[in-house]
Order: sequence, then structure tokens, then C-alpha cells
Amino acid sequence: MSTVLALCLCLGGSAAVLLAGPVHRVRSVARAGAGAVPAVPWWTRFTRDAEAESAEWTALLRRLAALLQAGRSPAAAFEGAGPGGHRRPRTGTGRHIELLCTSVAAAARLGLSVSTALAGVPAPQLGHRPLERRAVATTAELSLCWAVSERTGAPLAALLGGLADALEAELDAEAARGTALAGPRSTVRILTWLPVLGIGLGMLMGVDPLRTLLTTPWGLACLVAGAVLALLGRVWTRTLIVRAEAVGAR
Repeated sequence: MSTVLALCLCLGGSAAVLLAGPVHRVRSVARAGAGAVPAVPWWTRFTRDAEAESAEWTALLRRLAALLQAGRSPAAAFEGAGPGGHRRPRTGTGRHIELLCTSVAAAARLGLSVSTALAGVPAPQLGHRPLERRAVATTAELSLCWAVSERTGAPLAALLGGLADALEAELDAEAARGTALAGPRSTVRILTWLPVLGIGLGMLMGVDPLRTLLTTPWGLACLVAGAVLALLGRVWTRTLIVRAEAVGAR
């Protein structure tokens, strides 16, 4: 019974760790060839959703620039640029952008300056700290562009286009950092499963490492030391990844 359990553990763990990447790539290629959207791994879906929500700010800035260049008033530009005029906002960022556009359009129709209206937009509660920081920073930069245009007469469409280009370049840099760090994250995942696979292989060979680890003093010492070292290695690797993300974000 223990041999069968060890065999299942080894085969299942090895298949999950080693074949997840190739199987995902084969499925993605097959679906892309059929015209469908390629599948993404479950552990990257949240990141992809966050990137998509961040890209909504770039779309908003480009819509505002196009509408202002076409001669729309600020109120009409914000009304037309909001996601409510194009589709029903499903994300937290989309709902915040809709609230921002509605508030600013109403303030502009009352005769208030757009920069003042943007400064009065409440802080977003998106449930994801990087998205909230990006929303606050983009709103502040949008208000600054409007204030510069009102004071100096600089073309607002050009300012908003430049801000959209800068935000798009920042999103591309974040995507590149995520791709570069995908390898270390996969390595950490594989190394985390290696002790379990080692125990399974030992049981398969008839050594019965569980009895040695749980019933002998040396085994208990090795188990505790291994668990502590594995935890320290996980924390250390995670710290390195976080530092790399922080350095790249500067």
C-alpha cells in the first residue's frame, strides 16, 4: 500500500511540476490556432487582470486626448471618454474611472475648473494596493496636465497623449519585469516540492523515510532542520524577488 501511495505521489508531483508548462503552451497554441483566447495559468490570472485594469487608464487618456482634439468641451470629453459610454464597467478600476468622469463632467458643467474637480475625486477602494496607487498617481498627473494647460495655454491633447505614452511604457516595463521574474518563481515552486518528491521516491525504493524521520532522534532532527531551512529559503527567495520588483519599479 505504501509503495502504491509513493508511486502515485511521485508521478503526480512530477507531472504537475514538470509538465504544467509544456501542457499549458500546447493548449495555448492550439486555442490560438483555433481563434480562441489562449489559456493562462491560474497563478498568473490575477496579475493579468491587474495589468488589464491598469491599461484602462491609458485608454481613458487616449480617448480624452482624441475628444479634446476634435473640439469637445471638457464636460463632453469626460462624458464621452468614460467607460459607461462604451461598455458596462466590470472591474473596480472601470467603476472608479466612470465615477471620476461623471464627477468631473458635472463639475465642469457647473463652471468649476477640471483640475479642481480632479483633485476632489475620492480615493479609490480597489482592493489591490498597486492599482490604488496607480489610480491616485494617474489622477494627480491628469490634474497637473490640466492645470498646466489652463495656466500656460499648452495644447491639452498633446499633454494627455504624452502622459498616455509614459503610462503605456511603464506598463510595458512592469510586464517585462514579470516575465523576467517568472523563472525564479517557477524555480521556488519546484524546489518547494522536491522534498515531498524525495520522500515519495524513498518510499518507492523501500527505505521508508517517514518512519526514520518520525521515530528516530536523528530523523526528527533532520526533519526539523529541513523544514526550517526550507522555510528560510522560501522567505529569502521571496525577499530577493520583492527587492527586484522594487528596484525595477523605480
